[in-house]
Order: sequence, then C-alpha cells, then structure tokens
Amino acid sequence: MRKGVLLFVLYMLLKTAWAQTEPQYTQYMYNKYLFNPAYAGSADGVDLSALYRNQYVGLTTRPIATEGFNANVPIASASSGIGITAINDNIGFQRSTYVALDYDYRKNFKWGKMGIGVGLGIIQSSLNGAELQAPQGVYTNGQVDHNDPNLPTTMQNGMAPDLSAGIYFNNDRFFASGAINHIAFASAKINTPAGGVDLNFARNLTFMGGYDFALGKKLSFMPSALVQTDLKQVQANVSGTFTIIDNILAGISFRGYNKNTIDALSLILGFRYKGLQFVYSYDANLSYLTNFNSGSHELSVNYLIGLKKKENRGYLYHNPRFD
Repeated sequence: MRKGVLLFVLYMLLKTAWAQTEPQYTQYMYNKYLFNPAYAGSADGVDLSALYRNQYVGLTTRPIATEGFNANVPIASASSGIGITAINDNIGFQRSTYVALDYDYRKNFKWGKMGIGVGLGIIQSSLNGAELQAPQGVYTNGQVDHNDPNLPTTMQNGMAPDLSAGIYFNNDRFFASGAINHIAFASAKINTPAGGVDLNFARNLTFMGGYDFALGKKLSFMPSALVQTDLKQVQANVSGTFTIIDNILAGISFRGYNKNTIDALSLILGFRYKGLQFVYSYDANLSYLTNFNSGSHELSVNYLIGLKKKENRGYLYHNPRFD
C-alpha cells in the first residue's frame, strides 16, 4: 500500500509535467537563509549551516528526504553579503538538486538592518525510470515496458537555470522576510519515448517573520509564522519557541490552516554553545497519510564564526607641554 501511494504520486507527477513544490522545513526560524538570498551577511560573521529532513518515515522504502548546506558572510566594506546554497531534495525515484550563489546589499538603520538579495543558480533534476511501475506496464524477466510514452525507462536527467530574489529585515528582536523563487520559471526536460516531458518548477512566494519577547533575564519567547504559496495553493506554519538561559531551545509548531492543509504538529528541541547550535524536531503527521507513516524528523546544525571588527582608535596628538 505504501509503495503504491508513492508510485501513484510519481506517476501523476510525470503525467501532469509539474515538479514538486519547494522542500518543506519545520525549523524555518533557525534556517532563514534556505528561504531567502537576502539573509546573506545578516549574521555578522561566517555563518555555516547544514540540515537533514526525513519526511513521512515508513510511507515507502524509498526516501522522501532533503539535505541542505549553506554558507554566507558579510562584506562590511561593501555594505554587502555573499553566500552559497545547495539543496538536494529526494521524492522516491525523483531527485532535484539546487545550487545557487547569492549576493545581498545591506543597509543599516536606527531600528535595525535591511538586506536586498538575489540568487543565481541551477536546478538539476533526475528520474530513475527503470524503477517506476505504471498500472498498465509489463515488468517480467527484467523487462521494463511502461506502455506509456510519457514515462522514461532509464535514468534521465534535466537541467535548468534558476533565479531568486528577496528582502530581509531584522534587529536583535525581530525578523521579517519576503522572497520569490524560480522567477524565471525553471523547467528541466526529462527525455521520454514520446520526446520528453518538462518538469516545471513553479514560482514560489515565501513570507515569514517573528518577534522575540523577553520574559525575564534568562527566558525569551518567539512566536513566528511562515507562509508559502505558488499563487494556486497556500501552506502556513505557526510556531512558538523558547530560549532558556540563552542555551536551551524548545518549542512547538503547527502546519496548516484548514481541513485541506493541516499536515503536522511538531516538537522542537535544541541547544546553543558559543557559536554552535544544534536543533532537532519531530513532526507528528495529522493528515490522511497518518495511517501510512510514523512522522518526520529534522536535524540542523549551525555554526557562526564571529569576525573581528576593526577597532577605531582615533587620532593621537602629542603636545610637548603636557608630557
């Protein structure tokens, strides 16, 4: 049953020629750079991050998983930030890899900072047609015949350019972010017996924000929200996270806003030590898939290397009358 559900999803994916939506993350409040190139350089140091998400565990023997890595650094002398993002997204027999270089112009204000950024990269998508099985196909004695000219019978790869842009505001207490991905309407062509199928990556808008309230000297609480849409469908996340003694992180998150979009209730736990941050979250699935999986797991590691700021010592004037 689990394998059948995944194969049906993949079959419809190729028939409709639309690729999956953006990778899904629970820990968006701790990994903002994954969503917006305008975040680059906002951390005032060399910011390194890695994330792994295993979604809908047990739904199928094939992985539904996402790996991400990014690094960014400010360039104070040019009021800028630069960075690189790499994401590998797996859904069964399909894999999509995103790699982008990001540039961010940064401006300081009395209330905080603003960044305006762009990202230029590529999307490489592959589909292992030899492992697909269509309902009308023939698969005996090593033969692979889908009886469908729109489905490949071997491993196929496609590549497309990608462009993103965004704006990011923050200070010590709040953050607000807006970004658009796949501005150029990326389309990766997969070869098939009928000539090829285009996997189209729809433009995706992402908005998120949060505010960190001080509840005491050693306790703060940050409510936050994430909204994503391709202008056809909308998904929302609402979260609340605590920071205890500046070292312990704990919180809860809910994904969905009506009966058709409710997906999961998540628990978040992590810690910080100097520049290192480690966070784990578990999603308890609440959708119709709840009978076919045991939930989703997400791990992220962030490490911030602070940059030494040049000390302005001013000018020294020697007056012999006041030795």
